[in-house]
Amino acid sequence: MQTESDRHSRIRQSLSQLAEEIQQLVTVFNDRRPMIKGTVYEQRRKCGKPNCSCSSGKLHGSMMLSRSDQGRTKLMAIPSGHLKDFQIGTERYQKFRRARARLGQIYKTMMQLIDQLEESRRKES
Repeated sequence: MQTESDRHSRIRQSLSQLAEEIQQLVTVFNDRRPMIKGTVYEQRRKCGKPNCSCSSGKLHGSMMLSRSDQGRTKLMAIPSGHLKDFQIGTERYQKFRRARARLGQIYKTMMQLIDQLEESRRKES
């Protein structure tokens, strides 16, 4: 059977673990390297020329950046020689967004734990 003291201890331990996780997330937010919003992918298409190899199934490929801008998807061809920069930049952006989402989850959980502590420690008069 768990005592009230054990329950408080587990809640405080959970709060401490979440606070440590926040510290790890802060390092992601403090990274000063540039980010690029979007996703890099290869677009395959036909050019429309009747004698081109793409008309028989060997499609042309080009690397694209896809991003949302004011609710619309924008596509941009990645300049030759810059693919690696775009891949790294978009990975940083996605890592930043994941960390941001996780921070929101952590704060929500922390508030629930704090509310539990308050409720169990509050004396009715």
